[in-house]
Amino acid sequence: MTTLSKAKNGDWFARKAIPPDLRDDYQRAYGVRQEARFRAPSSLSPNQAKAEFAAWVSEIETRLSTMRASLAGQEQQLTHRQTHALVGRWYDWFIAQHADKQPVEVWDHLFEQYQSALEAFGIDENDEREPPAWYRPRIAAKVTEISRLPSFLAELGMNLDRGSQAALLDTLEPNLVAAMSLLRRQAGGDYTPDAHRGRFPVEAVSVPSNVKLAGMSAWQAFEAWVKERKPATATVNRWRVVFLDLDAFLDGRDIAYMTDDDAIRWKDKLTSTKAGGRTINEVWLTAARTVFNWVKRQKKLTTNPLDGVKVAVARSGPTKGKFQEEDAETILRATTIPLGPLTSRQFKASVRWVPWLCAYTGARSGEMTQLRKQDIEQHRDGFWLLHITPDAGTVKGAMPRTVVLHSHLIEQGFLHFVQSAKAGPLFFDPKAAKADREIDPLNPPRPPYVLMRQKLADWVRKLGVTDPGVGPNHGWRHTFRRRAARAKIEERIRDAFCGHTDPKVARRYELPDIEELAEAINEFPRYPVDTL
Repeated sequence: MTTLSKAKNGDWFARKAIPPDLRDDYQRAYGVRQEARFRAPSSLSPNQAKAEFAAWVSEIETRLSTMRASLAGQEQQLTHRQTHALVGRWYDWFIAQHADKQPVEVWDHLFEQYQSALEAFGIDENDEREPPAWYRPRIAAKVTEISRLPSFLAELGMNLDRGSQAALLDTLEPNLVAAMSLLRRQAGGDYTPDAHRGRFPVEAVSVPSNVKLAGMSAWQAFEAWVKERKPATATVNRWRVVFLDLDAFLDGRDIAYMTDDDAIRWKDKLTSTKAGGRTINEVWLTAARTVFNWVKRQKKLTTNPLDGVKVAVARSGPTKGKFQEEDAETILRATTIPLGPLTSRQFKASVRWVPWLCAYTGARSGEMTQLRKQDIEQHRDGFWLLHITPDAGTVKGAMPRTVVLHSHLIEQGFLHFVQSAKAGPLFFDPKAAKADREIDPLNPPRPPYVLMRQKLADWVRKLGVTDPGVGPNHGWRHTFRRRAARAKIEERIRDAFCGHTDPKVARRYELPDIEELAEAINEFPRYPVDTL
């Protein structure tokens, strides 16, 4: 008995064994041999999960019974959903058979044949009355001829019972008109995305038996990639929803069965149901392409169907902006206002110092919320250094760097705060990480410094800095570079503070030393905010 349960990461999960005598055929059709797996995100309510689970069980059992009937030479009976899914498969087959092969005139001629058949039997397509009984078999013959339905079913090895055949033709007829219309548009040079295809259920397609399997579904590929590459927690949390969605789209099939057409259909589905084109390109498609390329390097895939797939996005200006002068001053001025007595000590410290540290170093806010007491030290020449290192947390590119503290920070008492702090993190409680907790690598909890970074972002938004084009934390990096440029600080030194790299080989030999950074930060203008 297949039961619905919760996986370790909170997702809904179930398994159903494939009978031994059907495993070879099931694997050829659906890319799975031992068992079919159901997975749904933890965000679904119990009732929603149960409904999706019931539909999944019904679909698997129907597949198995249909497969047994086919092997026994019996006629197959289709459910309503299977009928529409089969028409979807026919639609893809018919388009593939004729794409870029027939001129506009051919499709005009075929459509006229269909129209002539309707008119010959006195059928008015605008008449909502039920057509006479003799209408169906005569028109069905013309639909069968144009659609080449017998050839399609023969390729699949399907033998349908009479009722399923009639339902299939009834369902196929309006879609034949849509398919001919699409092919006519394409023959005329109009390749507008096909919105009609999205009306069909997503269904696994039959594939040649000689396809070399990768041995993993989309979710299993992501799981294997995470295990080997050990990406940052933020990456795992952002990408896991991508592979839950892709795995569901592919119906848990082996990724070797994903075709170029599947990739385009998934992209079109995302375009209609998910975020904007830029997010789809930079997160969804990049995540899937990256993992599939990794699988390809493991010699488990011969091609990556996602290569070159992207959403057309209109050109626009930069998506991440800098603070306006009044925004920066509003934030820095607010850091000096005492917070309520119920506010945690760590959050008070973060509000007081992290914005100032970002403002005077050009660092990312997460690089500052993960800062530790030992990361602050004095140089032999007297100035103070701040080390940004992967040992403390995530640093982009895992490249450590050292910056020099601005005198305005020291005057405000930052060093006194550091020296009076306990060893370890300055802006979060290390006990919050719960080291004894078992961590699911595919659904890892966000580190405390990331949670603190987000709390700071929420705090900034509440101050009235609400421009969606300016990140509440990231805006400091752009602001630092702008102010440094106004102060005539060299670009290579601005890069060194912010951790930016230059692809030019010559620039690699021009990295500034600590003394140059100390001299440059003395030229960086103070923010005109009274901190007393």
